[in-house]
Amino acid sequence: MSQEKSLKPSNCLTEAPEPASENIRLQIELRLSLDEVANASAEVLRSKELRIPTRRELSQLACRIYDARRTRDRMLDRQMFGEPAWDMLLALYCLPARGELLGITALTLAADVPQTTGHRWQAMLTDEELIERGPAGMDARRQNVRLTAKGRTLLEAYLTRLYYCDTPVPPFPEAAGG
Repeated sequence: MSQEKSLKPSNCLTEAPEPASENIRLQIELRLSLDEVANASAEVLRSKELRIPTRRELSQLACRIYDARRTRDRMLDRQMFGEPAWDMLLALYCLPARGELLGITALTLAADVPQTTGHRWQAMLTDEELIERGPAGMDARRQNVRLTAKGRTLLEAYLTRLYYCDTPVPPFPEAAGG
């Protein structure tokens, strides 16, 4: 009996980080990365006096990136890769140009992740004011998801930077044509 009272929990056990703190860390990293991309893109455009690509050109680039990621997922174990937020942003940028409007479930399917994961990432992207649901007042299950003005601006800044990179993004158009 006296031995039981003297037992103390081990100090060597560490607690896992709380999900909320991990979410905050991810949000901060995303915000810093997007700010860095926007600043770098602006600097490139200022230094080279390049024309700003059209929205159509950026949409085509986003679709090539999105399609390349889906091809990669079919060819390689998708468990090795995981960027649902990026897949969602790309899908919201390029798929409407193809005539596809995305609801909550469709956006999760576009990122090829389980529903719970998709909902968690959509909540984070909404909190970051990169995506939004609408129209307001409609049943949430029937609302479409779209990029906010902020989300579109940041994505276009990043895509513009990629547009002017020396290395083309697969799939390479010249290889596809023959």
